[in-house]
Order: sequence, then C-alpha cells, then structure tokens
Amino acid sequence: MIRVEHLSKSFNGFQVLKDISVEYEPGQCNMIIGKSGSGKTVLLKNIMGLMQPDSGEVWYGDRSLSSMDYQERQRQRQKIGVLFQGSAIFDFATVLDNVMFPMEFFTDWTREQKVERARFCLERVEVTGAEDKYPGELSGGMQKRVGIARAIALNPSFLFCDEPNSGLDPHTSILIDQLISELTKEYGMTTVINTHDMNSILDIGDRIGFIDGGRMIWQGNKDNILETDCQELKEFLRANTLIRNMIG
Repeated sequence: MIRVEHLSKSFNGFQVLKDISVEYEPGQCNMIIGKSGSGKTVLLKNIMGLMQPDSGEVWYGDRSLSSMDYQERQRQRQKIGVLFQGSAIFDFATVLDNVMFPMEFFTDWTREQKVERARFCLERVEVTGAEDKYPGELSGGMQKRVGIARAIALNPSFLFCDEPNSGLDPHTSILIDQLISELTKEYGMTTVINTHDMNSILDIGDRIGFIDGGRMIWQGNKDNILETDCQELKEFLRANTLIRNMIG
C-alpha cells in the first residue's frame, strides 16, 4: 500500500502540486489522470522518490520515504518496477539482456539464475522466440511487453507506469492494459499508472484520481467516473468524442 499525505511541490516559485492526499491499494490499477501540465508526472516522480516534496509525506506501508536512510531507500527501490513511456529499453542490448538489466544491479544471482528469471518473465508477457533479438527488430507492442518483463524482473511489490500506451495502436493498447491488470492482480502489486488514455481509464481503472491545477479534486473508479458532478472532470472527459456522446 502507498499513502500520500498533504504533498506539495513547487518549481521556481510556481506551485505544481497542492496538498495532495491519496491512497493506493495492492492488487489494483490506480490511475492518475488530468490535462497536460496538471502535475501528473511530478506526482508520480514524488511517489517514486525521484523528487523530494516541499512538504507532505509518501508512505510505503508503515515507513515514510523521508525517514529512510540510504540503505533503506536502496532496499525500497528493489521492490519497485517501472514501465517508462516509450518502453525505454536499450537498443544496444538483446531482449534477454534488457530484462536481466535490473538483476545486474540489485541481485547477486548467477548468470544461469538471471537467464532463468528473464525467460520466465518474457514467457509471462507472451514474448517467446525473441530473446536474442534487438529492440529495433520488434514491433512497438512487443517492445512494450519487453519493458513490462523488465519491470517485473525483480518481482516488485510496486509497479509504476508512465503513459504505458503511448505510441501504440488501439488494439495493442487494449492488450497492454489487460496484461498490466492481470499482472497487478496475479502478483498483488500496487500499480500506479499515469495516463490520459480514456480506453484504459474505463477498462482497468480500479481507482482513479483526477488532478486539475495541481490539486486532486476528484477520486473514484471506472464505474462511477461518467456519473461525476465535478465540472472540471466533465470538461476533461468531453475532450474525447466518444465519451462526450455518452455523457451528453
């Protein structure tokens, strides 16, 4: 479980995040949505510990990030998997080496153990027969699957996804959404997803937080988001033609 309490963050005197409090439960796809520039990515980076908030706390279970020393933060990072926007897998490395990359830093496993784990993760995301290929030889959807395999390589408790469907066609996006949701529930991970993809929101959004002007002004889920009375959220939803026709 992740708990964010009264988190605020400013850059050069401009307040990007304003007193945000939210909880993210394990086994759920927790989504952060909002317009470009609303603070979604800054919130995600603060939760991951890549940024230091001006005030407020981020809790992983019963420990706050700010109270952890260097060694504790290192152990915490081993529990975190990240799926970057655009996959961010290495062009110079094979698929197998890409998946083994986090193991090189955070484990003392033998080469055989790393290969076994990497192959298991690739099989789980349905990438077979490609371990010796390079990313440039794969489709965008396959690259995203390799990115997911790398993200779960250390069997993380927490999974962060930054625009996981960026650059993908609608059909492939649905498959990636389903895969992330399945893995989240199968491994009981606390998954936090930064997205603006309405299909993702309505399909796998177990918990959704809407940010506007740096504030978390609405929280709900895929089942009640279209019934919202929040005018700012309604305007955000109406930017999508299909949703606009659904809600009037």
